[in-house]
Amino acid sequence: MKPVITFIFIIIFSLCGSNVSIAQNSGKKAKQIEAIKFGYISGRLSLTADESQAFWPLYKQYQAEWSQLLAEKRKNRLANSANPEKAIDDDFYFESKILELKKKYRIAFGKVLPSEKLKKLYQAERDFREELIKQLKNRPPEN
Repeated sequence: MKPVITFIFIIIFSLCGSNVSIAQNSGKKAKQIEAIKFGYISGRLSLTADESQAFWPLYKQYQAEWSQLLAEKRKNRLANSANPEKAIDDDFYFESKILELKKKYRIAFGKVLPSEKLKKLYQAERDFREELIKQLKNRPPEN
């Protein structure tokens, strides 16, 4: 399992470390990282065929809603950069919306996955995020 994880993060590192125009390729890189994340989670969960068929569409829907909330949060943060009080209130608002989303999908995921696999899902997401951050911090600076 360790060689597979190492391989996945080498791919992430190479994707993030290229000297390609960020504006042009950020969407492509995000999709590539998302695909790697899905592969990583899939490997950690060992889903049955039935679980996989029910889980992945639900997970993709969750990711889309979560990404939408983060995009709105960033947009509001930029729009309110001159008004710190409004920016703080908006941050709290979006954090509460994200928590509501997580609770909603925790129930939905619990209907298609056993508790042990649900626990592994959340751990795999944390591990992936931590490793991605570590890889990004350790990459050489771009010219």
